[in-house]
Amino acid sequence: MVPTRRLAVFAFAATLLSIFAGYVPGLRPALFAFDGALLLGVVIDVLFGLGQGIDVDRETAAIHSVGRPNAVTLRLRSRRGRPMRGMVADDPLEACIATGNPGPFELPGHGQATVRYEVVPSRRGSRELGAVTVRYAGPLGLVGRQERKALRATVDVYPDVHAARALELLRRQGRQDARLGSLRVRGGDTEFERLRPHQRGDEIRHVDWRASARRDDLTVRQFQAESDQNVVFALDVGRGMRGETGGLTAIDHALNAALLTADVALRGGDKAGLMVFDETPRRFVAPTAGRAGGHKLTRAVYALEAGLAATDYRTAMAFLRTQVRARSLCIVFTNLLDPRSAKELASSVKGLLPRHLPLCVLMRDTGVEALAVAPARDVDDLYVRAAAAETLAWRDSLIRSLRNAGVLVLDAKPANLTPELVKGYLDVKARRLL
Repeated sequence: MVPTRRLAVFAFAATLLSIFAGYVPGLRPALFAFDGALLLGVVIDVLFGLGQGIDVDRETAAIHSVGRPNAVTLRLRSRRGRPMRGMVADDPLEACIATGNPGPFELPGHGQATVRYEVVPSRRGSRELGAVTVRYAGPLGLVGRQERKALRATVDVYPDVHAARALELLRRQGRQDARLGSLRVRGGDTEFERLRPHQRGDEIRHVDWRASARRDDLTVRQFQAESDQNVVFALDVGRGMRGETGGLTAIDHALNAALLTADVALRGGDKAGLMVFDETPRRFVAPTAGRAGGHKLTRAVYALEAGLAATDYRTAMAFLRTQVRARSLCIVFTNLLDPRSAKELASSVKGLLPRHLPLCVLMRDTGVEALAVAPARDVDDLYVRAAAAETLAWRDSLIRSLRNAGVLVLDAKPANLTPELVKGYLDVKARRLL
């Protein structure tokens, strides 16, 4: 049993009355009556609160997405014939931000109520759901009862799976995402697939004028892209991927982009594989087609975290060359911390040519970019701006050297990484670079 605020107010009033009764003896009978009534009310609330009064169940998905709101539903059922009002609280999840927990509820007699809240995980991995605590007042509101029910369950926090589901819904509806553009993997000019209505961005040379005249609507020819090709995602989990942007680490941004691009590739008929590395190759998933390939990738990376080890690009790229013999699009996710690692990355990625087509994905440091253009208020700010500008210039020179060697480079802000990578993959397929 838990005292309520109402009981505290009445107890304070009784204290004041007892003080006045010490100076005015005529108030003592009123004091005794007030104390007796208050004690009787407490006894009534305690007696009516004996036994369990509310049943609680929890409903949530077995898989949550990192960085996304995930719904949790608490269902309450009353065992008593009187209305009840109170608060319900679910034990907090580790590394998650909850909105709406704890939450209020109102239950009619023998009725039901639903309380919903959202959790936004900031880390992937397994999470343990604990107990649910319910607190409600007695019929007089003097004493509250607190009940706690253990609802042990485990949820797995995966990379952003909602994006792939939304993309599939758009694909089935024949629509396109505002950031990704067309969701179709289009081919060149030789393998005709079908006629379709003109969309913004279509080349004028693909317009079928005869079909447009028959349909009285601008119609273009769509060509089938070559399928059954390999796409291998190489994820750096060294210390350079531990930085955070927008509440997510660099490895989380990379995983979200990799899994959504893999989903597009697999549904287009290609195979998707994975390599995880830092100072040594940590994990390898051979390129696999279909839904099985997507499940393998998701299970392999859902608990992946960046460590403190320095990245060895030469060992990782040598391992990749030995494991993947067929020509593949090798997408390397990494972050650069110093010129030595940048030089090693450039020489190692160039070593994938000409057998493979490497695409180096770099995440821009928005903090450094902001420092480079921030107004200078004193001499120290000038030094900071100069250092930031020098860092950006060094990064631009590295990107130019990679591109001059034939390596594809995607340099994007972490928040824009997913749509930019999907567009880059579709562009590679459309230009038949693979």
